[in-house]
Amino acid sequence: MRLPLLGRTPCLSIYYDAQNEWLFLDWEGDLTLSDVQHACLALADCFLPRPYARVLNSNAQVTGMSWSVAAWLAGKFLPHLPLAGVEQLAWVCSPTMRGRNVVHTLINWLPGSILYSFDDLEDAVTWLQHLRPNRPPKTTPARSAATQAQLEQELHRLREKTACSRREPACRRRHEQVTG
Repeated sequence: MRLPLLGRTPCLSIYYDAQNEWLFLDWEGDLTLSDVQHACLALADCFLPRPYARVLNSNAQVTGMSWSVAAWLAGKFLPHLPLAGVEQLAWVCSPTMRGRNVVHTLINWLPGSILYSFDDLEDAVTWLQHLRPNRPPKTTPARSAATQAQLEQELHRLREKTACSRREPACRRRHEQVTG
């Protein structure tokens, strides 16, 4: 079965699996902080029109990842996934030792997390399939206007912080002074 592509960056392909009602994220390559930030912004755009309760995140094709990626994900991106509507995140670990360590570190940094790790795609799929949301199939609850506004505001902040972090240090200082 061919899945519709919702978005793509050099390191991430984002698909929607309508049969299982989840997003499938397929990461690849050696992930730098800049690449992951760009990819996560593209992913966040997918959550604006509608929530996705379940996400299948595969790092099976990831060849490397820096610790700065883990710190950024834990501090700036993953905590906002519940606001976007994510209830379960099945994370297939990279075959590399560092990739596995990063995922386990993320789980430890995010107590009470929605993130669960798996060694292979098949186990992650089986787990997610047994966790169908408590609602009729093919129906996605709408977000409240307040939640939608908060999600858009968080995405705007994330875009500004990410864009600013790529610029010179003076820009970061100005941004920190304005946002507190």
